[in-house]
Amino acid sequence: MRKRAGLVIAASVFALSGCGLFGGGESETEDSQPESEEDLSLSAGIPSLDEYYRAVLTDDGEYVTGESRGLSSAVVYNRFDLERMEIGMQELASEEFSQDNYYFREGQIIKRDELNNWLLREGEKEDGQSTTRPSGLNPPLAGSEGDGFEERERGQPRTMSNLLEHNYMEEGSNGSLELGGIVIGLSMNETYYFREEYEDGTYGPWLEESISEENALEDAKRIAGEITERLRNNDRENADRIEEVPIMFTVFQEAPRDSSVPGTFIATGMAEPGQEPGNWNELNESNYLFPSSEAEENNRSDSEMFNEFSNEVNTFFAETVGVVGEGHYVNGELDSMRVDIPIQFYSKTEIIAFTQHVADKVEDIFPSSLEVEVNINSSAGQEALITKEPGEDMYVHVYNE
Repeated sequence: MRKRAGLVIAASVFALSGCGLFGGGESETEDSQPESEEDLSLSAGIPSLDEYYRAVLTDDGEYVTGESRGLSSAVVYNRFDLERMEIGMQELASEEFSQDNYYFREGQIIKRDELNNWLLREGEKEDGQSTTRPSGLNPPLAGSEGDGFEERERGQPRTMSNLLEHNYMEEGSNGSLELGGIVIGLSMNETYYFREEYEDGTYGPWLEESISEENALEDAKRIAGEITERLRNNDRENADRIEEVPIMFTVFQEAPRDSSVPGTFIATGMAEPGQEPGNWNELNESNYLFPSSEAEENNRSDSEMFNEFSNEVNTFFAETVGVVGEGHYVNGELDSMRVDIPIQFYSKTEIIAFTQHVADKVEDIFPSSLEVEVNINSSAGQEALITKEPGEDMYVHVYNE
């Protein structure tokens, strides 16, 4: 089951405004940065959701935003990938940093300009020109300047599209919050998209190059080693404290741009204090859209179960209602199912009756060991939410206007 280690108050990157790839947003981040870690406080807990991290706030109750606020939406194309990576990092972090002892803060260590440079190719400037400074973590172009554009790009595709930093704070001996751990999320390309810019400022057609999971993970390990060295460099602010805390790496491989489901985490690794990244654990995750030919071919029994649920849902209305699901698999087994049901807006009493009907079918058809979330939506917004956690009672909520 996916642990609900995810967002606390305003922690999601998706509530944040987008910005250009290499600029913007600095003024937004300055307003909510504490002057020191002694100026920090905590958000209130959520008693009914005890697997959520409490968030770090400033003393005046303001949420502490990250240095890279808004950058992710500019460098990752697929919104599904952004959601899964942001929340999944916290789920994986909970295995190392307990919610009982650690508190969540968006990344403060890697500065925005620094991150921009790290996403470049080795030896590349922001304007695309070459430089002798190898700050970029992506591989350098293949071949030499005499080779063609497409040949050089295909020969050495950019493996990493994004990097996210999360900080986990703990209570120090004097009662103040201090850094207790770092989680770095490496978002790796499964498909590298590129196009040539011509001298007149126009662009050629989009081209693409596939990157295998094996190659993505191999380069992620190289990048993790370089990041660890940079974060623990003596010239960095608070280097002594960073040296004392573990750095966890999560490796996420993005789905292609046209995918209806997000990518998956493929590995985690840990750089213990004073050590290079190691203890790599490869993960076996996959996501399938229901209904789809891929789900039918690879997960026939689950596909038949979903089709039964969809058919039963459709007995309520005279017209057909579209039912779409996303199944998350761990080690080949269905771990969770998210279902979206779009309906026309009817009377509130009819929506209540329909929600009861759907909840009944969730109970009857889906196994009790499966985590299920059903969202019922109309053009007016979300009408109802049904959730079922393994071993727990079902939760049903119908939204008021």
